[in-house]
This record gives sequence, C-alpha cells and structure tokens, in this order.
Amino acid sequence: GICSRPPPTDSHGKTIVPCTCGLEKHFDGEDSEMNKFDDMMAYLKAVQPGFSQVVAVDVGFVLFNRIWCIAELAEASRRHLPQALKIHSEAALAMHRSRVDRLDVREAQASYPEDVERILAKIEDPEDFNESLRNLLLNPETGLIA
Repeated sequence: GICSRPPPTDSHGKTIVPCTCGLEKHFDGEDSEMNKFDDMMAYLKAVQPGFSQVVAVDVGFVLFNRIWCIAELAEASRRHLPQALKIHSEAALAMHRSRVDRLDVREAQASYPEDVERILAKIEDPEDFNESLRNLLLNPETGLIA
C-alpha cells in the first residue's frame, strides 16, 4: 500500500514520504485497509445522519483518471449519498470537460496496478459503469458538473 511502499511521487509530481509508524501493514484479507471504502461508506451512512461526499476536483481534472476516485464517486452514488463537486474554476472545467466526456474506468490509473485490477474486478459491466458515471457527472438536469 501507499503507506509503507509509496511510489516516488504522487500524480502531481510531489515526493511521497513512506510511513514510519512501525505498525504492520495489511494489503489483502480481512485486516486490509485497501478494500474497505465501500464498506466504510455504508457504515458512515448508517451511523452518521447527513453524511455526504464532497470532492475537490484538481485544476487539471486528473481526479477523473484515478481509479480510486472514480470508484468512490460511483459507490457514493450507488449508496444514494448526497454528493457535491468543488471545481477550481469555469476555465478549468472548459479546458478539461472532454476528459469527463470520454471517461472510461478501464483507462484509469492507480499508484499500484493491483489496485486497478482489484477495482475493475468488482465492475460487472465497464460500459454500463462508464455510462452511469458520465450520467452522474454530466446529466443536464441532475449532473454534479452540469
């Protein structure tokens, strides 16, 4: 995981410093932290009234090429959580709107290839997933970006 074995830099070229806490890291199985975001969303929705998802979209819209971000947007929608996007500017949206128009989960990236494989394995129909996500974001009446 990114905590103990981070890549040299993040998606913006910033250096990532490894965790030095000394605790054992679990990458698979029941103790893993890497496969729990959907369970955590369900838990928070159940125990925290008014829980919602707010996503700050980076100026280059790179977020829409990161598989964890895409998966979390889709999961929050599936769980009927209130969602909001905070976009840097109208200019950034205009410049990068085509990235959202062409969104394809199969082309998304993660720091570790196994993360991509893990998330794609949960998606039964990638075309349907892509269409649902584009609708979530771009629907003229209800889209988070529209």
